[in-house]
Amino acid sequence: MALIYPFKNNFLNKFTYESSVMPFCDTSLRDLDLAVNAFEKSTLDPNIEKYLISKNELFASFAISKAENSALTMTEAKELWERINSNQDFNLLSTKIAKGIDLTQKDHDKLEFVNIVKTFRKYNERIYKLSEYTPELILTIHEDLTSGLDLFSKYLLGFDLYKSGHWRDNNDIRVGSYVPPDYLLIQESLGEILHWIKNTDKTPLSIGIFHTSLYAIHPFNNGNKRICRILEHMLYRSIRFNQKNLYGTSYYYHLEKERYYKHLMYSIEHFNLNQFASYSLESLAYSLIGVFKTSLEMKKAEYLQSKIEDSQIVKLFTPFVKKREIQFKNLHKITKNKVSRPTLVTYLQKATNDQMLIRRTAGKNVYYSLNVETSGEQNTYNLWMQRIKNYLSYAPPEYKAQVGLLD
Repeated sequence: MALIYPFKNNFLNKFTYESSVMPFCDTSLRDLDLAVNAFEKSTLDPNIEKYLISKNELFASFAISKAENSALTMTEAKELWERINSNQDFNLLSTKIAKGIDLTQKDHDKLEFVNIVKTFRKYNERIYKLSEYTPELILTIHEDLTSGLDLFSKYLLGFDLYKSGHWRDNNDIRVGSYVPPDYLLIQESLGEILHWIKNTDKTPLSIGIFHTSLYAIHPFNNGNKRICRILEHMLYRSIRFNQKNLYGTSYYYHLEKERYYKHLMYSIEHFNLNQFASYSLESLAYSLIGVFKTSLEMKKAEYLQSKIEDSQIVKLFTPFVKKREIQFKNLHKITKNKVSRPTLVTYLQKATNDQMLIRRTAGKNVYYSLNVETSGEQNTYNLWMQRIKNYLSYAPPEYKAQVGLLD
């Protein structure tokens, strides 16, 4: 294996990678993105497409906030997101400040989330050309992401200043055992990775390398993971992935948070770009497949709503939305705190008689699945999940469930 040293300056030249050990080649991921595009044009319901775009913004913004250990719940995030969408001119802090009430960590997390939503939306209104990525653009994005947050230094103990829209101006930062470069080298190092991303192959691998090296530089006093994720999303679109903005990797990073930090920290502590770059390719692959997964789940959810009037029974059968097929004993485990076993059997028998559910036996085991037409999404989903198995040893449980590999 030939190690590649992509950078030349005195700090970045320690980092290496080996392209031959990456789980995907560019062609495989390009083909998957093309499959998503073809699916969007030929099969995807317009209402589901609209939902996917909105969901991508909400979930990506929530996930980016969680990169900084926000305590905000998804319910709280959705409420804030809906207020932004309704064009309400609201100020989260002014009333409390005017009354002399101390601001809290939750106030911080809410403002942080609002900043992220607005920034994500602003920089995805159009697709940026690679030539447009400059240090000045990155400073502006950081300023937008962190606007107003330094106010909390008056209220929160141990608060790390963001110094919004300014480069890190000290060498006090430590990330685990890793020591970022001298702050005087930030602009030189950033200039090199920007030059590299513009002049290297326009591939997902190059974006994974950019993400890792940008975090290694740690250009800001606070907010570095947020800037990495926003820029990664923009860069994929710049190299002609995700043109419709239907998916993003940030929510996968949130779902697999422990692995995200493990690979990122290994890469920067060992100056080995392979670890996180490989993980970023995995996250892209599953985020792409997530388009089919979400379409499947939405069709199933709409099917349940259309077939059952009783909302309690809809909730009882909701596990079928996330899973292709469920064994009776496992469905009973999931629902035993809601209904008794005989009642569950009665509901299942009625649903089967009404042809809403399909009942299958295998030996002594009984399985149920929704009787809804999803063959287009399901077949494509199964095909790509099978292909990805050839490259990756890991599959998230929620992805395996839609293929029927769990139970």
